[in-house]
Amino acid sequence: MGVLEHALDNQTAYRPEALTGADQSGLRYLGWNVAPEDLVHIPEHWLQYPEPEASLHYLLGLLYIAFMVFALVGNGLVIWIFLAAKSLRTPSNIFIINLAFCDFFMMAKTPIFIYNSFTKGYTLGHTGCQIFAFVGSLSGIGAGATNALIAYDRYNTITRPFEGRLTQTKALILTCLVWVYTIPWGVLPLLEIWGRFAPASLSLNLTTDHIRIDAIRYESHSR
Repeated sequence: MGVLEHALDNQTAYRPEALTGADQSGLRYLGWNVAPEDLVHIPEHWLQYPEPEASLHYLLGLLYIAFMVFALVGNGLVIWIFLAAKSLRTPSNIFIINLAFCDFFMMAKTPIFIYNSFTKGYTLGHTGCQIFAFVGSLSGIGAGATNALIAYDRYNTITRPFEGRLTQTKALILTCLVWVYTIPWGVLPLLEIWGRFAPASLSLNLTTDHIRIDAIRYESHSR
C-alpha cells in the first residue's frame, strides 16, 4: 500500500482516543474536548494528532492579540483618513482603501481564534468557526486580488505615465470586479455547494477542507 492509499485509509475511522479524551498513557488527542455534535465537522485526519501543549495555545493567543490591535488600529486609521480627507479620494487610493478594508476585517475575526486558543480547542463550535472561515476567505482572497490591482495600477503609471492614467470610474469598476470574483469563494463553501469549511491544523482553525478535496481528486483519478 502506497503512502497516499495509507493516508486515505487512515481517514475512514475516528481514533477512539479523540472520542474518549485520552489513551491509556494519558495522552490527549485533538478533538478530546469537542462536543459530539461538533466533532463530526472535524476531518478524521486531524484526530490522530496529540493535542499541543497548553503553553503553545496561550502563546498563539497572546501573539494574535498583538497582531489584532496593531492591524485594527492601523487599518482603521487608513479608512478614517480616507473618509475624512477628500483630497485623498484619488482613483489609486480606492485600491488602497479596499485593501485596508480587507485587512481590517481579516483581523476583526481574530477574537474567535484568540478565544479558542485560550480555551484550547473548538470552543465556539461549528457556527463560530464558519463565521471565522467565511470572513477570512472573503478578506484574504479580496486582499490578494486588490494587491494585484495595485500592482496593475503601478505598472501602468510607470510604463504609460500619460496614457495609462486611472479614472475614478475605472477604479470603482475594477474594485467591484474584485468582489464579484471573491464572494463565490466564501459563499459556496459556506453553503457546501462547492467544497466546505472545516477545522484544520493542530489548532483546529477553520479553513477550506483541503483533505476532503484531495481525497475526492484522488478517487476520481484512480477510477
